Amino acid sequence: MKKGTLIALGAFAVLLVLVLATRERQVSVGVRKLELPKLDAAQVTALEFTGARGATLRKEGTGWIVADPGKPDTKYAADESLVTGVIDALGEVKNPEFITDRIERQADYELDDAKGLKLKVTHGGGPAVELVVGKASKNGGVYLRRAGSNDVFAHQGRLGWVVRKEVKEWRKRQIVALKAEELSQLVLRSKDGATVTLKAGSSPGEWSLAEGTQTPAGFRFSSQVAGQVAQQLAGLYAQDFLEGDAAADSATGLADAHDAVEAQLKDGKKVVVHLGRQPDAKEGSGAVAVRVDGDAQVYQLPQHAASQLRKRLLDFRDLRLFHFDPAKVTRLKLQSGGKAVVAVKEGEGWKVTEPRKLPDGFDFDPAQVNTQLSWLLALHGTRLIEGSVSDGQAGLASPSALVEVSVEGGPVQTLRLGKEVPGAPNGGKELYAKSSIDALTYAVGDDARARFAQGLDLFKRRPPPNFAGTGQMKGLESLPPEVRKQIEAQLRAAH
Repeated sequence: MKKGTLIALGAFAVLLVLVLATRERQVSVGVRKLELPKLDAAQVTALEFTGARGATLRKEGTGWIVADPGKPDTKYAADESLVTGVIDALGEVKNPEFITDRIERQADYELDDAKGLKLKVTHGGGPAVELVVGKASKNGGVYLRRAGSNDVFAHQGRLGWVVRKEVKEWRKRQIVALKAEELSQLVLRSKDGATVTLKAGSSPGEWSLAEGTQTPAGFRFSSQVAGQVAQQLAGLYAQDFLEGDAAADSATGLADAHDAVEAQLKDGKKVVVHLGRQPDAKEGSGAVAVRVDGDAQVYQLPQHAASQLRKRLLDFRDLRLFHFDPAKVTRLKLQSGGKAVVAVKEGEGWKVTEPRKLPDGFDFDPAQVNTQLSWLLALHGTRLIEGSVSDGQAGLASPSALVEVSVEGGPVQTLRLGKEVPGAPNGGKELYAKSSIDALTYAVGDDARARFAQGLDLFKRRPPPNFAGTGQMKGLESLPPEVRKQIEAQLRAAH
């Protein structure tokens, strides 16, 4: 063998040994890395953003505050979950792809002084972590470099979008910090002096009117509506913030008589939320000013959120038209347009007894009976009909539709639909309705009559939905057939 060949083989052997040794020791030779220390959220005391956007977040006491670096004395409560999100996102920066170390390329990735977002993390576990965050990279990532270094990396993760926020976007938007199950009492005070007091029961979501509350004749209280008020209060989040003259009570309507909600917690604490003036129609979709006792900040709520808290006694009326246990129903009758359908329970299933003979090819689905029972339980009147309207005037003496629900051990529950109610709000169509749940007359949407008019077709077996081409099965083609069938079955059940 030639001497040159032997030398080449020897050199190759030496290189092979070096490569294997490097792999064994897990050491990268000549590879650029961006490695960040592991951050303990409990030890992080500050996040400072400068450059493309400016914001200073610092831990004060048990919470966080945020300020504009140019106005450090003007501090606002910060959303701690956003701070935690940044810390967690930094922990996801592992082995990003090295792109370049050429300083003249930094502007291309928006990592230069002009466009780069500089982030400094102060923590008790060591020296500050300093990064420059650039523009978005391919596949939803972001370009990064360590402050003071020219090495540019592409990181695939959420860091880019969790750090790009203005000062206002870091602010805490939760108006009150409480949970619905922590409430023992709610007092709703209207600007006209009316008051409604609600008492929480022993079970979650159970509410009642305070003892001694005077109610109209036939009034049925809705614990469900009261629970919705409690949930709305616990989930109050600001749409925006008011500052300066715009936040003055004289500007928001809070200097005058206004609506308020007083929440008593089981631990004895009290939270009072004041609702400002409701914008009039010409103000469009204007927001409502909100202030909480003990909090100097004035918030803005969307009108629909504020309206959920502006409840009077009659807003707590239960408008349900049926009340039964579906498991105890033994017979269901629907009658519309002179035709009746009757389903009777036999054992654990259902059988149609009227019409006596089903049309040729009709595929009866017993499960549809339970579907109609659930729909009836959810049926509410849109409002109570005020004033005196006789059954004859309302068309209820000869109803356009009739429902009968026979319940084991109880009287037959009925619903009658009559004529159209004149002057329905918002240009809709409503019908007079009366059920056996009480002696009052209600309005219901015309969709109820349209539903009952389907008659026997309500109990027809529906073909399973075909998800092919809908996009819901996208990405599942590669799964085993048995797994794909299970997913399809779950999607059909959801529909």
